[in-house]
Amino acid sequence: MLAACAACLLGTAATASAAPTTDGAAHPPGVSGVSSVAAHAKGFTGKWFVQLKENPTIRGGSASRILQEQNAFRASTRGSATVTASYSRIWNGLTVSAAGDDALADVRHAPGVEAVFPVLEVARPRADSGTTHPEAFRSGAMTGANYAHTDLKLTGRGVKIGIIDTGIDIDHSAFSGSGRPDPAHSFPTKKVVAGWDFVGDAYDANVGSDRYSPTPVPDGVPDDCDGHGTHVAGIAAGNDPGFTGVAPDALLGAYRVFGCNGSTDTGIILSAMERAAKDGMDVVNISIGVPYMTWPTYPTARGADSLSEAGVVVTASQGNAGDSGLFSASAPAVAEKAIAVGSVDNAGVLLGSFNLADGTSVGYLPVKGASDAPTEGSYELVSYPDGQKAGAVDLPGTPFTGKAVLVAHGGPSVYAKGQAARKDGAAAVIIANDGPGLLNASAQPRLDVPTVGIGQEEGRRLEAAIAKGKATVTWSKRKLASYDPDSGRKSTFSSYGPSATLSLKPDLLAPGGNIRSTYPLEKRGYATESRTSMAAPHVAGAAALLLQANPSLGPADVRALLQNTAKPVLLADPVRRGFPSQARVAEPVHRQGGGLIDIPAAVAQATSHSRLGSKASPSTVTPSKISLGDTDSTKPTRLTIANRSGAEVTHTLSADFSPAGTWGPNTSPQIVAGLNTGVTFSRRKVRVPPHSTRTVEVTVTPPTEHTAYVQGKASRTRLKGTAVYGGFVVLRGSDGRTQRVPFLGLSGDYEALDAINPTWTYGQVFNASSLSFLGIDPKRKLTMEPSLGVVGECPNGRLRGVDCADPKAKYEAVTEEDHVYSMTGHDFPRVLMHIEHPVSRLDLRVYRARADGAKGEPAGADNYAYRSTGEGADGSLSQFSWNGKVRSSSTAKPTPVADGRYVLEATVTKGVGKAQNGRNVETFTSKPFLVRSAGGKSASSRPG
Repeated sequence: MLAACAACLLGTAATASAAPTTDGAAHPPGVSGVSSVAAHAKGFTGKWFVQLKENPTIRGGSASRILQEQNAFRASTRGSATVTASYSRIWNGLTVSAAGDDALADVRHAPGVEAVFPVLEVARPRADSGTTHPEAFRSGAMTGANYAHTDLKLTGRGVKIGIIDTGIDIDHSAFSGSGRPDPAHSFPTKKVVAGWDFVGDAYDANVGSDRYSPTPVPDGVPDDCDGHGTHVAGIAAGNDPGFTGVAPDALLGAYRVFGCNGSTDTGIILSAMERAAKDGMDVVNISIGVPYMTWPTYPTARGADSLSEAGVVVTASQGNAGDSGLFSASAPAVAEKAIAVGSVDNAGVLLGSFNLADGTSVGYLPVKGASDAPTEGSYELVSYPDGQKAGAVDLPGTPFTGKAVLVAHGGPSVYAKGQAARKDGAAAVIIANDGPGLLNASAQPRLDVPTVGIGQEEGRRLEAAIAKGKATVTWSKRKLASYDPDSGRKSTFSSYGPSATLSLKPDLLAPGGNIRSTYPLEKRGYATESRTSMAAPHVAGAAALLLQANPSLGPADVRALLQNTAKPVLLADPVRRGFPSQARVAEPVHRQGGGLIDIPAAVAQATSHSRLGSKASPSTVTPSKISLGDTDSTKPTRLTIANRSGAEVTHTLSADFSPAGTWGPNTSPQIVAGLNTGVTFSRRKVRVPPHSTRTVEVTVTPPTEHTAYVQGKASRTRLKGTAVYGGFVVLRGSDGRTQRVPFLGLSGDYEALDAINPTWTYGQVFNASSLSFLGIDPKRKLTMEPSLGVVGECPNGRLRGVDCADPKAKYEAVTEEDHVYSMTGHDFPRVLMHIEHPVSRLDLRVYRARADGAKGEPAGADNYAYRSTGEGADGSLSQFSWNGKVRSSSTAKPTPVADGRYVLEATVTKGVGKAQNGRNVETFTSKPFLVRSAGGKSASSRPG
């Protein structure tokens, strides 16, 4: 049985651009295609974005013209569509609810409609958390924020940062609150000067939840009842005794888009972006998004671009699907002009502690969602029997009564481990990591037993103490400062780029792993969390410092300064990846962008002309990143070097090839180093007079080889397939400053890569001995082949059209011919497929089946079951259903087909190219199936 993972079905919504016709003209996709987008996009909310033709006002559009278009739309769809929100400042359009294909046809054909997109659910950010003391915040030293505060006297004063999130605890003293929970919530405050609660406490857009409540109840006070937004706001601009955010004197806007539980949707987020623009925010941080939405045409991404064009710096979290491989970023981070931020682990952590009988102190991180660990008292320490060290088993009786139980991480969930130990009487649970670093975990649902996470080595030490005889742990109030061995390395959860258009993403890295910041007072006031959600506000705060240093900077300047001066990050755990410890291998550019931000260096470039706080153009190298695309084009890139200082600067150009590349299937990318990428310059030295600019051309040649290491010995090896590669153009100035420009490319034809018909096998990716040990046939396909499918399990039984509305739904492939669909409930025909690479178009059509099972005549004059102009790659599985209807013409209303024998055919246009006489196209044709609807029209069971 195939489970649709959390990000599997989201790419289906990227349908902002019009669908090309066979003659090269463009028109909006047909209504049947638009309807199917929603049905197949996981998290469809039942609402639609309707984009109208006039530009938004922030892009120079006419307010009166926008009003006319929106009024005309309302008038033409009255009775068939209900407008739920309207937008005009950063995006011109509305969100509407329209029941059924007929109503949607009215929407699609209404005057002025440019495009239609599904409004999607956005899951509540889930960060690994634990309660900590505020003095543990150390990421400021990694970014240079501390130096900016103490030596440069930059604090973000005069800059406003908007936080679109779960709200902000406005009573918190770090935000000029009283420091005590106050139900009256005086708002605005001296610190949080603007904001709005768009949803209310009870709001939840998750149709699969028992708390499903999709009707917003807005409120004027955006107080946070979750914690994520408060944590993000503290990183950006918190200011409390013992705690300092990146821009502690910046003012804040709080735009709450989540209730106390559950999800929000992209329409609510777009409304918050509009409000932040109206309120005059200088920087807007969005630490939420839709995973795998990698086409930059979705409304929230377009809105982010509009904000940037209007002078607002937009920082957005890259996403947390790092274990899912390439093309796993999210919208709005994929917006061309937004700053997408990935995560590195923090330099240090402050831990709770307990002592062993020999006096040894052991540090821990509390498990979020579990009872607080004690701060005094001694417990006997025990562990599970051999063969059951991972716990989550029911032992006879209650052998752990009053004891602390050591459990190994891995296998069952944290909740299952803790709950089983609690039932066996445990007074506390200690979970030892099964890999490097401290265990930073959470439990769901709530776990009513104190549970903490420790490191792997500490776990071995405790197991050895148990083996020697009776062991005890004594809980302590003492906090332990600990160095994170992965500090400064890219966090494993941080999503890969690039975008679907092969644009370089992420743009930058910032600390996001093990970050201490503010938390609601009701939840002890401070916590540590880990995700790219925590990285993005570091860059938002850095932007505020730059804007204070040089108020003339625009969003493009801010990104250029931060990218030019960022520091490349070395590959995390290179030995585990097969490289010798002495090899200098950096993270792939599509995992780090320009690298880790360096605030003092960026400020120096921003103010090279004069003193801090004055207005003048900065010294930059632009474009600040180079997206090469694939090998269809090898044209040189022209870089402009600006010197705004009063002295001449000579730049010496070179290239840094230390970043690794990746090849292989997207879901299992293989790291390769020592690529023979070539870079040439029109001139190696560029002399730039004061207050002047000069240009230089850079030409990049894709690699064909890499360095392979076998038992520590290096050898040159040809690349096994198309690789995503990158590096840095390096400019060393005679003024002692070094600037960099990251570049990214694909060493092959994007449109030639597999999209829906997989060719990768286990044997092509993994070594033979490992496969033999695991009993896996090397010729076995690594990902599923397209097939017909059925809903195998729909746990909550809820439907959205003909699809299961439960995110935990599971699907089964149909392998036999003439499978019968009853056309009731969710028992409708559907295609299951893995989308390996983003596709610029996907069409699903219905045909009658011939007697031999082959494709016959179209099932109707308009036989589209699905049509979209942008599908993202997925991490596992996408599914596309057909509701059993076709149209007799493109403008007719859909009607059910006669009972009979049919096939579905999916055709994709790969990459960013258009279909050219069958090139750049992949097709899947299903096995024949039978439609047998109750009371349906009769037809031959084998129509020809």
